[in-house]
Amino acid sequence: MARTKGSRNAGYDEQRAALARKVATALQADGGVDASLRELAVQAGTSVATLKHYFADRDGLMQAVMQGLRADAAPYLAMAAQPVFGDVRRSLLKFLKGMSMSWFKFGVGKMYASTLSVGLAHHAVGPSFVTHVLEPLLQTGESLLRQHVERGELRMDDVRHASLLFLSPVVMALFHQDSLLGAQCRPLDVPKMLETHVDAFLRAYAPVVKGRAKAA
Repeated sequence: MARTKGSRNAGYDEQRAALARKVATALQADGGVDASLRELAVQAGTSVATLKHYFADRDGLMQAVMQGLRADAAPYLAMAAQPVFGDVRRSLLKFLKGMSMSWFKFGVGKMYASTLSVGLAHHAVGPSFVTHVLEPLLQTGESLLRQHVERGELRMDDVRHASLLFLSPVVMALFHQDSLLGAQCRPLDVPKMLETHVDAFLRAYAPVVKGRAKAA
């Protein structure tokens, strides 16, 4: 029986998500962020007509790519938000070390670099990068910090601001070393930097006990 006009074929959402994942991979190749819709279709093993059917245009495709990345990252971010209670320094280092390892070893850095490039180049896509790629990381940091605040292990008035302060230097360092190949021209001891950063962060946000900051 013919489908009603405007209705979707069976498996529409699954096929759409699968195409978005293929395009996400294509974006991470050299020149991928500048690839045309036709070039992306070739990389995804499909046709321009099919991409237009599922995403309307290139901006719609890029937005779907970022939505898919958020969905795929959600279980990993949920695990990353689990604190180590009773040892806040270890807890924060665990989070940042996991982030660094994922960035270098599991393609997270390439994903961030490609989607940031697309978001900066196309204003219609920029909010999707913020909503679906950047904010989930920042909100995971907020969740981790909030749990330590609730237990009295950290002191801060605004966990959103604190999360930005906690994560921004690390994201910058990872872009510097990996995406921009700073490891070749200006190497950085990332593990040591993470420890230095966490210690400074703890000095700023250690809880106050009897009029003085309590050692973390």
